[in-house]
Amino acid sequence: MVATEELLLPSQEALLQRLQHLACYGQQLVLLQGQVGAGKTRLLTALANVLDEHNLALVSCPQHADAAEIRRKLLIQLLPDPLFDDEQPLADTLLRYLGEMRKPIHILIDDADNMPLVLWAECLLLTQLQARGEAITLTCSVSPEFAEQLQLQLPKAQKPQVLPVKLEPLSLAEREGLYQTLLTRSAVHTFTPRAIVVKQLERQQGTPAEVLALLELALNGEPPRPRVFPWKTLLISSLAVLSCLALLCWYLLRSTEPLPELTKSALVLEHRTTPLSQFAERWLDNESESASKVLSSAPVYIRLEQPRSQSLVSPAIDSQQDPKSAQKTESQADSQSTPEPETGSELLSDAKAALDVKTAPVTQKPQVKEAASASMNNEAQETQAQSELEQEPSAGVLPTQGYTLQLVSLKRESSLTAFMIKLKKVKNVRVAKHKDWWVVLVGEYASKQEAIEAGKVLQLSLDLPQPLIKSWQSLQHYRLQAGLSNSEISS
Repeated sequence: MVATEELLLPSQEALLQRLQHLACYGQQLVLLQGQVGAGKTRLLTALANVLDEHNLALVSCPQHADAAEIRRKLLIQLLPDPLFDDEQPLADTLLRYLGEMRKPIHILIDDADNMPLVLWAECLLLTQLQARGEAITLTCSVSPEFAEQLQLQLPKAQKPQVLPVKLEPLSLAEREGLYQTLLTRSAVHTFTPRAIVVKQLERQQGTPAEVLALLELALNGEPPRPRVFPWKTLLISSLAVLSCLALLCWYLLRSTEPLPELTKSALVLEHRTTPLSQFAERWLDNESESASKVLSSAPVYIRLEQPRSQSLVSPAIDSQQDPKSAQKTESQADSQSTPEPETGSELLSDAKAALDVKTAPVTQKPQVKEAASASMNNEAQETQAQSELEQEPSAGVLPTQGYTLQLVSLKRESSLTAFMIKLKKVKNVRVAKHKDWWVVLVGEYASKQEAIEAGKVLQLSLDLPQPLIKSWQSLQHYRLQAGLSNSEISS
């Protein structure tokens, strides 16, 4: 999109001249510090272009690269002879070829943050060597954070061997000039006002990468954002729906459960003072003490039937009293001149009639007991019959050593009979049963190879499918059947 070749800003050109001077006359390891996108790689490439009189090696360190790989990349560019050992330190290898060098050596390492620490030690050692009368110089690009950590780890005696060079951020004038220059080279006209562009450039930190990103946005607009599937919303909705369904199922199951049956029994009211008992006590105040005790202390039962008449209840009360008290009561009733209201006499008769009500115990019907015992007997008979059916006759014991041939497994006895007719001339045929299957076994063989050869012969002679090779040890759970050999079936 944008042509950036041979494009350096004034601050970058000044820094390039300084780096060139250090490469020619310095004796230290130069650390070019800068943030991502500050132009470190561009400066190292420009430095490699101006150092024509040096034996150069420009290497970029990828992540997770080992020391041998980086040594190999450096030595291939520096040495005329490709025969070297990349496992040895750089100083040992270069010392053997310093006599063949025609130019001073300068090494450029980009993204040196990813370089192993053992190579950093070797690079510090290289600054003490000389090629063609000049010291070997190195320039490494790193981030400011890594440079700070490296300075802390170095011994005090080796810290002067490292020279940090900081890549300063671009000024606002350089950023605007870089933007306009790249826009002119792109040959694309945009409708973004200059005031908006300057406002956006002021918000930046001053790296060329930010200027390039702003130009890309002005030329192509914002890239389409990838559509993100709403997993969280879908998951929460699914959980809510499942919770509602679970609650609904629980409610439906609870609503269909039958209510527990209540036991049939007579309900007895607790003894308490009621208006009816108070009225009865006042009415029988002049009667005998026994009658009043019965009404005040005896438990009151719920009446199950309505009283038919007062005449049906009075004999029951009279029967509980002795004859003398009954005669006394009748004489006192005749002597009274003022009768009670008719309503009171009916309530009194109801209270007296309640004494005759009794409850009967609830017993289980004999038909239910007989049905339960009959079902238990049927289940016991079925279990016994099933156990008898599972027992099948067996005879003989299978061998434990060697191999045999399994010709076929059948489930019907009629099919077994038809198959055994085909084996009339075959000797040493056994019939075993495994679960519900009839298994036809032929021969006893000492080795597996002998069983394989016999199976091929039997397959060709009887036109049968290829038999299976079975060891007798694996067939010990089979039951050998009596009276099912081929000779007895054929006869």
